[in-house]
Amino acid sequence: MVTIYDIAKECNCSSATVSKVFNNVGNISENKRREVLAAAQRMGYVPNVTARNLVKRRSNMVGVLLYVDESLGLRHELFAEILNRFRTEMEKSGYEILLISEKADQWEGKLLDHCRALRLDGVFCLCCDYEAAAVQELLTSEIPVVGFESPYPKKPSIESKNFEAGRRLTEYLIQNGHREIVFIAGKDVPITRDRIAGYRAALDENGIPFEEGRLLHAGYYSNDHGRNATQMLLNCGKSFTAVMYPDDFTAIAAYRDLAAAGLYVGKNISVTGFDGVSIGSMVSPRLTTIRQDAACIGVRAAELLIGLIDGSGIKEGMERLDFTLVPGESVYRLD
Repeated sequence: MVTIYDIAKECNCSSATVSKVFNNVGNISENKRREVLAAAQRMGYVPNVTARNLVKRRSNMVGVLLYVDESLGLRHELFAEILNRFRTEMEKSGYEILLISEKADQWEGKLLDHCRALRLDGVFCLCCDYEAAAVQELLTSEIPVVGFESPYPKKPSIESKNFEAGRRLTEYLIQNGHREIVFIAGKDVPITRDRIAGYRAALDENGIPFEEGRLLHAGYYSNDHGRNATQMLLNCGKSFTAVMYPDDFTAIAAYRDLAAAGLYVGKNISVTGFDGVSIGSMVSPRLTTIRQDAACIGVRAAELLIGLIDGSGIKEGMERLDFTLVPGESVYRLD
């Protein structure tokens, strides 16, 4: 294996000079720099990145903790877009991205040990179970961490304005004449509770009594959850003219099951989703939804994590981003 000492001998200079050339530091003449780089290429020199990182105490690698329902994974457009923008921003600052899982069997669930062994400079918790002990251990560690929709207050996190989004979507249905509105909530986590609070606030502001029977609980992001949610809806024992599903995939999955029960979306039943993924604009009728700003979420997550790593950023707190109501054809006007 070719070393910097071999290159120094070839170029008749010191190993320190070769090191300065490779690290782009020091006062090295342009001719000597070119000579060293040409010799390195000719001799097939490969830098020892591990050794360099040990000296710098940096790996220039950040982990992305990503665990999504196996039926979707990275095919879920919201997470894919967030990850893509996060990756682009991190690479601009010289960082590489490594996908990690909270279910790392070879580490026996010791996520923190895994991240330390990889010498990660930081971690972006894009999608994970924040209640898992392994994730909690990571969040309370010395490693810089930024979360997406994280309930942990001691590390910075990003999410959409979920309370306002839940209220705005409910208001839109009320403006279209609906008063019997069923809200199907996702997993019982803080963002879900915020959306429920927004739903209830909109009902209250419009003089519509809240009824527990019109608040149902399902899961996020899968066809199975859409099917189960619709069965709960049909068996809830309450009359309804509109249904708010927890996300776009679950809402779209419900189209067929609703039709089988004689409920046709956009005709005699109104349906809304959440997230604003592109498939919602491709189905018929087009889905009414809340679009989260995935690109902005990814960029801000990168900015926050870089700030933590460099010691120049905020160390805790939630940042809530704006959303967009996207009217479609899945909501009909009830006269």
